[in-house]
Amino acid sequence: MAEREGPAAITIRAVAAELGGSTAVVTNYLATRSDLLVNAIRHAQRGWREDLDSHVNPHEGAQRLRAYMAWSSGTVGHDRAVRQIWLDVAAKAETRSAAFELLRQDAVEHHRMLRAAVAEAGVSDADFAADVLYLMLRGFYFASTEDPELWTDGRVGAAISRLTDLFIAGRGTRMDGADETSAEADGATER
Repeated sequence: MAEREGPAAITIRAVAAELGGSTAVVTNYLATRSDLLVNAIRHAQRGWREDLDSHVNPHEGAQRLRAYMAWSSGTVGHDRAVRQIWLDVAAKAETRSAAFELLRQDAVEHHRMLRAAVAEAGVSDADFAADVLYLMLRGFYFASTEDPELWTDGRVGAAISRLTDLFIAGRGTRMDGADETSAEADGATER
């Protein structure tokens, strides 16, 4: 349904109609639209984790990081629709709601796994590299939903591969003398 009509079309009534039953068929298990969307994301996450493990676990070191980044920047199956749902939930989730916590936990876990892969690859300044790569991947999720014809897997994959290789080669680190406070000193953190 999300692929055909977008995430806004996902309502309890629409899902019940798709299943050929009354709304009670859905609300018996999921009380709200938010619960319905969170359930869809959780279902996708289980499949993603299994798929990610099968793509990344056979590798070690720099190859493991490359495999992690390549897998994370691809689109297969229902990925585009799930990203649309994810963005819909992110835009509407209230702080500390179940939906907000699901997305926050996903972000923390994704960053933790990426940080581990970066460190295993021997990248200097692994914290900085993990932050940049994480932000690039999250940007890809948004950009590929916003304009999938421009931000194709091939285009994004090439950019992410090159950036990953720069970090692995040691050319993607902070310049000497730069630290976390340099952006603040330049006023870059002010809106």
